[in-house]
Amino acid sequence: MEKRGVGKLEPDSSVVIHHYRFPDICQMKAHEVSDRALTMDEQDFAGIGREIAVEGIHLWYQSLKFAHQRTWQIRNDAPRVQMNFNLQGSTSFYSNKLEKVFVRFSTGQHNLILIPEGDIQMHWSADEHSEIFSLSLCTDFFQSLLPPSQRLSQHFQMGIEQRLPAFMSMRNLPVTAQMGRILFEILHCEYTGHHKSLFVKAKTVELLLLQMEQHEHLPLPSILSSLNSAHAEQMQLVKNILDENLGQQWSLKELARRVGTNEFNLKKYFKEVFGETVFGYLHQKRMETAKDELCQPGSSVNDIAQRMGYKHPTHFTAAFKKYHGILPSRLSKSNYSL
Repeated sequence: MEKRGVGKLEPDSSVVIHHYRFPDICQMKAHEVSDRALTMDEQDFAGIGREIAVEGIHLWYQSLKFAHQRTWQIRNDAPRVQMNFNLQGSTSFYSNKLEKVFVRFSTGQHNLILIPEGDIQMHWSADEHSEIFSLSLCTDFFQSLLPPSQRLSQHFQMGIEQRLPAFMSMRNLPVTAQMGRILFEILHCEYTGHHKSLFVKAKTVELLLLQMEQHEHLPLPSILSSLNSAHAEQMQLVKNILDENLGQQWSLKELARRVGTNEFNLKKYFKEVFGETVFGYLHQKRMETAKDELCQPGSSVNDIAQRMGYKHPTHFTAAFKKYHGILPSRLSKSNYSL
């Protein structure tokens, strides 16, 4: 896993710098909603994005391909708490005050960060495909969710006072299938107005709970760990293979062979990178995907069971009931979310 950065970035006169002033999210009125889809087609980067703002919360989503090294200089007129989900690519956050990178994200990582008042920079390498989902919270809104005596609340308050970055976790954590499902739900929310504001706030709190719960329960890596960037990339490839082939029956031997490692390293490093065993992750992904498909009109339990790799629908039904606490047939008939 990537840790907080400690190195300086050398200036590069060839790097294009885009300047951006972060909006004052604390000034949004109750139940006010701003939502805009973005299409970006510049000379050195292209892709799509989404920007949503409600009272106390600013959402930014981007799926961009950078042809050249890119830097965004961001002016923050007030501190904010950022829930950062780095879904694809690598992103570096640079503090102008500290004159160094203070955090680096790799594919499939998240963390909760206090972004202090002042200037920061975000960096991407050339030929980088970046997919990021971030939720920035007004500090008053964030602090209202935690008791003042809570350690994280005190830690972030100290960062606000000293105008320095602060972190929930000293290492970035793996984005889970459940987190991915909530991010998808926010992006594809069909509510408008007051209902959309309530929905975004509720899902933001749910995501925050998942982040904090994972941080509290995920064991820290051993200081003797031999995990390196090559191993992490292999584990990401395994995850991609599982995500794209949910109906296939896998063995550790076959997965290890496909990415050029062995079963021992696969078991060891997959758990370290994603916080789940290989088959624990696969089961979670199947159950979350099945739930989403069952919520679609005309869904069939038998068809979905087969796509999720179950030969017998009864076995799928039992697994789904144990995971979600509801029979898939009930969800399919009602098309209501859990």
